[in-house]
Amino acid sequence: MKNILVTGGAGFIGTNFVYYMVNKGFNISIIDKLTYAGGKDNLETLGNKVKLIIGDVCDNELVKDSLKGIDSVVHFAAESHNTRSETDPDLFYKTNVQGTEVMLRSSMDAGIEKFIHISTDEVYGSIDKGFFSETDKLPGTGQATSAYSKSKSEADDIAMEFGKSGPVVVLRPTNNFGPWQYPEKALPRWISNILIGEKIPLWGEGLNVRDWLFAPITSECIEFLLNNGKNGESYNVAANHEPEITNRMAANWICKLLEVDARERIEYIPDPRPNHDFRYALNIEKINKLGFKPHVDPFSQFKKTVDWYKENLDWWKKRKKEAESIYK
Repeated sequence: MKNILVTGGAGFIGTNFVYYMVNKGFNISIIDKLTYAGGKDNLETLGNKVKLIIGDVCDNELVKDSLKGIDSVVHFAAESHNTRSETDPDLFYKTNVQGTEVMLRSSMDAGIEKFIHISTDEVYGSIDKGFFSETDKLPGTGQATSAYSKSKSEADDIAMEFGKSGPVVVLRPTNNFGPWQYPEKALPRWISNILIGEKIPLWGEGLNVRDWLFAPITSECIEFLLNNGKNGESYNVAANHEPEITNRMAANWICKLLEVDARERIEYIPDPRPNHDFRYALNIEKINKLGFKPHVDPFSQFKKTVDWYKENLDWWKKRKKEAESIYK
C-alpha cells in the first residue's frame, strides 16, 4: 500500500502524518479544502513529493477522480473546533458526516485496500473515573456534548457500518498536540500568547483533564494500523499519563519552558463552557495487544512543541488574529 490518499492533509494532524509518511517513502496525495485551519504553506518544504488536490471531500466527482491509483485512504478531513461548532453546526455536519460518507462510499467502489477513519475520544463523552473502552461507544450522538462531537460520533457510526463489509478501521485518538496546530487550540494559543507578551487564559480553576497525545506518535499509530488494523474494528490510542495532566499543569509547563513566572502569566477566567466535558480518558489495551504502544514522554514532547512555535513565528503570527477572533 504505497499510494496513500490523505484527506485533510494540510491540516494539523494530517500535516504531521504526511511528513512522517513521505519520509518513509510513501507516495502521498492530499485532498484539502484549505480552510482557515489548513495551509498550503504547511507542505511547501515537501515540494513535488506530494500531490495536493484542492477541493471538498463532499464533492463526489473530485473524490472519485482522486482515488485513481490509490491503495489506501487516511481520512482526517473535518471541522474540528468545539467553539466554532456552536455557531455553525450545519457546516460541521456537512463536512464531518456527509463528507465521511462520500469518502467511504467512493473508496469502497474504487476497491481501496484499507481505509483509516480518524475519529476522536469525544465520541464517548466525559468520564469522571476510569477509562472508556472501544465497546463503550454507543450508536448515535447521545454521549457527545457539542455539535462537533455529535458530528464526529455520527461519522464514526457510518465508518463502523462500512467496516462490516469493507476494509475500514476506525481510530479514536485523544487530544493531539504538536507542530502545525492552529493557534485557536489550547497549547498553541497559550504558547503564542506568552511569546507576544500576553497571558495564558485558563478557564475555571484549570483542573480539567485532557490526555495529551503527541501528533507524531499518532502518525506512527496510523501507519501501524494500515498494516495491522483489523477490518471493521475500532481502536483507542492515548498517552495515559501518570499522573494525569490538568490544564493548570500544562499551562505551568509552558511557562517553565518559556522561562516566565506562571504566577504572573496565567490568568484564571470564568469558564465560558462550565458544563463542558471535565475529563477524557481511554483504555488502550486493545491496540497494545495488537502490538502498538505509544512512546510517552510528555514534558519532552511539550518542549519539542514549544520549540517549534519559537522557531516558526511567521507561521503562527499570520494566523493569530483570526484564531483569537472566535473568543471575542
